[in-house]
Amino acid sequence: MRLKNNTKQRKKSIQGLRSFKDSLPKNIKETIFKKAKIYSQIVDNWKKIVGNDLSDACYPKSFGKSKESSTKRLNLMVKRGREVDVEYSRKFLMDRINKFLGYEFVNKIKLTTFKDKKK
Repeated sequence: MRLKNNTKQRKKSIQGLRSFKDSLPKNIKETIFKKAKIYSQIVDNWKKIVGNDLSDACYPKSFGKSKESSTKRLNLMVKRGREVDVEYSRKFLMDRINKFLGYEFVNKIKLTTFKDKKK
């Protein structure tokens, strides 16, 4: 394979298909990988962050910005029937997540219910 020198993303590339990571603009790439790292930390340590009782009732689905640019929202999947427990624990969950990360990351929590297949 020949090396090409006229690409915008990196100085030298192998002719042919590029990986998805290399085809993204630099500022978007940094944002995606930063968010993925934070999300994976939250998911991996979910039981440690919220405790056994709440980790059985809910789990993180995704996170994103609200319509206001400064508000970050965490979307939680909650088992049907346990919504009240999680609703009353919103402030506790936000405090624990922010304390775990070391800075204020989550400002809002949105709950989405699902039916548990195990019974």
